[in-house]
Formats: sequence, structure tokens, C-alpha cells
Amino acid sequence: MQVNFSTSAKNVDEISDVWIKIEFSLFIIGEMLSIPCYLFVFYHILSERKVRRSIHNHVIILLLIYNFFDLTIDITMTSIYSFFGYVYPFSPMICLIWQYVDYGIWYGSISLMFWACLERYILVFHSNLMRTKRGRLFAHYLPLTFFAVYTPILYFYLIFLYPCQRTFVPSELRCGPICYSTIASLWFIYYDSLANYTIPILLITFFTSILILYFLKQKSHLKQMSKWNLYRKMMIEYSLVSMSYVVFDLPYIIIVIIQSSGYPHFASQILTPYISHLVYVPAIILPYATLLSFSRIKQKCCALNLFKRNRQTFQSSTVN
Repeated sequence: MQVNFSTSAKNVDEISDVWIKIEFSLFIIGEMLSIPCYLFVFYHILSERKVRRSIHNHVIILLLIYNFFDLTIDITMTSIYSFFGYVYPFSPMICLIWQYVDYGIWYGSISLMFWACLERYILVFHSNLMRTKRGRLFAHYLPLTFFAVYTPILYFYLIFLYPCQRTFVPSELRCGPICYSTIASLWFIYYDSLANYTIPILLITFFTSILILYFLKQKSHLKQMSKWNLYRKMMIEYSLVSMSYVVFDLPYIIIVIIQSSGYPHFASQILTPYISHLVYVPAIILPYATLLSFSRIKQKCCALNLFKRNRQTFQSSTVN
């Protein structure tokens, strides 16, 4: 994730100290509120066997795990760096883990979100492919495994095993650039940026729009099926999760594409201080988007609130 809360010498005068502190505070508050929500959703998933075994939840579970690592490691370390101005705690292994989560795990979540687009189409409009073990193997488990492990394996090699001189600087974000990036071929740098981030986000945006429109068009037909409630739930869940990526990643992608097309100064005043930092937001709001789509969780929350109200009423009546 090529963004950070701090400022470079080039644009330090363009960003007020007040905004930097406000942004830092907002991300810290968001992280503090998001972690308990992650834990609550994980508990619900682990305690509900039906939720764990449902095919349409597998990619969501992996997305939650990947984004939880990104939230607790990448955003936390970036926030500490922004506050102190240096990496703390600092050690070569911490730097390597931070770099790995920032690249391998974060790009992995983007890949999983792209697969979620394709899988939702299969599950809703071609569910017959999932009826046999062979169909589930080729239409679900194999592609899910590929998109889940491709970038983590790639960056595990590039960060931990690639033969290059590793130098860690505590005064630089992520302890400095990954060593492979200083000697890698130019074609790989372009491939890395396009194939692992830019193209997936654009395809997520395109397929999300097409899928939602097609679902609305086929709504009357799908309502006649016995699995209508399941299809509706899957689309609501997918829409909430995918929009968290589209809304907060697409503006950054659009500006970078325009700048790379011959307009290098387009929106440069807002790219680094504002737009580029939005890519952190999906990791913060993802558990809430998931929470809204799980009907059983909402029922538990309503039951808990009702229990609290009844208990308060009972205590009041006892006192009186």
C-alpha cells in the first residue's frame, strides 16, 4: 500500500498540521472501534457451523482475516510512524513483517474481492455448477485458493527470499523500500502495480455495476425460486463489501491514471494528503459491512438490546 499519514518534503507546506492531526486521530479512533467489531464477527462465524460451511461465506471470511491483519499491523505501524516520525518498535523482522502485510496481504485482499465478484455471479445465476463435488472444486475451491495465496506467496518470496541487499532505515516509512524494487525490471514494476491493484479495482467496479444491474433486471424471475432469500442476502452482502473498495480505492486509481496519461499535476494538491489515504478505509469498515449482512448477528444484537432494556425495567420496578 503505497500511502502513509506523514508528508514528504515536497508537499509538507501544502498540508496543514491541523489536518494531519485530525486525520491521524480519525484513523486511530476508527481502528479502536473496528477491532472489537472484527472480534465479534469472528466469534459469530466460529460459533455458527452453518455460517462457516456456507460456500458463499468462504471468501468473506478470508477477506475479514486479511483485512484484520492489515488493520492491526499495517495501519497500526503506519500510525505509530506518523506520530513519532520513526518506526517503533524497530527491528529487521518487524520491518519485514510490516512490508509483507502491506504488500502481500493487502494485495491479497484486493484479489479476493475480485474473485468475490465472479463467484457471486456464479452462485446466483449458475448455481447448478456448485451441485457436485467436481463443480465445487473447479468453480469454488481452486479459484478461491489461487486468489487467496497468489500475492502472499509472491511477496513472501520477494520480501523474505529474494537475493538482494536488505537495508532497514527507522526514519523511513516501512523501514524504506523493499529491496527488490531497487533492482527489479521496469516491466515487473508496471506489472506489479497494474495486475495486483489497478486492474482488479477497475474490474471490481465494472463487474459490481453489471452484477447489481443484472440482478435487478432478473429480480422478478429470481423471486420465484426457492433460494430467493439466499440470493438476496448474498447480493446485499456483496454490495456492501464491494462498495467499500469501490468508493475508497477508485478515486485514487482514476487520479493516478490521469496523471500517467500526460497530466502529471492533475489533482496533485489533494492526491497525497487526502485521496491516497482513503485506501485504508475498507479495512476499517469491512466488519461493519459484514455485520449488516448477517441476519443472525442482527437478531442477536436485537435480542441483547431487548434483554438489557428488560433488565433495566426490572431493576427500576424492584427499586420502586
